[in-house]
Amino acid sequence: MGKKLEFTVKENEKAAAFLAANVAGLSRAKADILIKSGEMRVNGVRVKTNAELTAGDAVTVFVPDGLRGEISVNTVYDDANIVVFDKPKRTPYDALPQLYGKPLFAVHRLDTNTTGLIVFAKNENALKQLESAFRDRRVKKTYEAVVYPAPQKDADILTAYTKLMHSRNLALVSGTMKPGYKTMVTEYSTVRRVGGGALIRVTPHTGRTHQIRAHLCFIGCPIAGEHKYGGARTIAGAPDTQMLAAVRLEFDGLTDGLEYLNGKIFVADNGFDLRFLEQ
Repeated sequence: MGKKLEFTVKENEKAAAFLAANVAGLSRAKADILIKSGEMRVNGVRVKTNAELTAGDAVTVFVPDGLRGEISVNTVYDDANIVVFDKPKRTPYDALPQLYGKPLFAVHRLDTNTTGLIVFAKNENALKQLESAFRDRRVKKTYEAVVYPAPQKDADILTAYTKLMHSRNLALVSGTMKPGYKTMVTEYSTVRRVGGGALIRVTPHTGRTHQIRAHLCFIGCPIAGEHKYGGARTIAGAPDTQMLAAVRLEFDGLTDGLEYLNGKIFVADNGFDLRFLEQ
């Protein structure tokens, strides 16, 4: 889990520098990661790493276990053009190049609390091609999630309509088309039922913001441990972060020196512990 710490600022200082100086064993780089993850609040409000703290400010921060030690990021695949990581939870995607130690180009994103496979490009050609492949849906992405309660059907292809409320970074979902809404299609199959919940495999056929989280909540099966769309309130003992992982990636249609990646499949273990569902 981790520990919640509280401080009162004694003199004006940058947020990341303050954390590194006041949390034992926390480096400046890891302080940056902690702030980007949204774990730091100043007078109850999230801040950026370069935010200026003022004497008297009340600071609260949640420090996950292990952050004060070495952060381990599993490299699933690495060559001259791309690198594929198995991203741990509570680690923002844009912190991975810093942990890798070399410049990388972000091709797509994973939410801070979504774990699993994420791809970075090492050069402009790879970046251009991979961005195009993701945009054109030529990258097949598969996720696994723990939901509670379990869906009634063992498998289904869901269609709904969504609109992003930018002011709250929240996806609105409707069963009918409305002005400003876009179609989203999400396919799932049940891997295992445990207690009243289930481990499911999910394939998004469209790329809407928060699609999997919002769509599963819309059908009454929110992801366990997910706070924005209701999963954190579904069952006692659920983890403190969402049980959603990107577990499989497959490329198609790459050219100009990246043909060798076509049909290549990358996989990762979801790492979920389902015992809390058995109570």
